[in-house]
Amino acid sequence: MSDFKQSTSNTIKLKACCINEVNCLQLSLPTPKRYERQIDYVLRLMLLGYSINTRTAQYIGIYNLHSVLHTLKRRGISFNIDHVKAYCPRAEAVLSNLVDKAYMHSEQVSLYKEKATTATTVTASNLNTGGRSLATNHQQNEESCK
Repeated sequence: MSDFKQSTSNTIKLKACCINEVNCLQLSLPTPKRYERQIDYVLRLMLLGYSINTRTAQYIGIYNLHSVLHTLKRRGISFNIDHVKAYCPRAEAVLSNLVDKAYMHSEQVSLYKEKATTATTVTASNLNTGGRSLATNHQQNEESCK
């Protein structure tokens, strides 16, 4: 019974993180944060200037990179996807079939950071006003429009 409990707790522990820290370090990638989900880790990699491909993703424990990238696209995050031959860490060779390679240019990183800053400001502003828009001196109020 104790073996079952230990096995279950190890399984839950692996599912919570899902990204193999040792393999990340082997590939000179940043260490995943304990609370970080796969989608957050992939986004952080691209924002830091790294590229990630299907083989690398599988090696570190992200088995469906295509789905992660699709979700990022749906969220309106701009990045590039190329189909390239890539090094396979498991086989220790470049394999002939093409894989997805995702990355961001510096302009895309700047745009993302600008949007993130703006979204935070708007949210904070809405929270401070209770979600209602307040008229200021440089905004026309309804009476002056009539």
